[in-house]
Amino acid sequence: MNFKLPPEAYDSEPPPMLKKWRNVYIVVLGWLALLILLFYAFTRYFA
Repeated sequence: MNFKLPPEAYDSEPPPMLKKWRNVYIVVLGWLALLILLFYAFTRYFA
């Protein structure tokens, strides 16, 4: 089964910041990695 969304379902509007959605995803993944490292360091320090 091949499922395709209609063309009007795609959002052609760029994000409000960072010009491209790819850049937004990179920032979000970077932020997540930073939080994981900080929580890991916090856990090791207070263990």
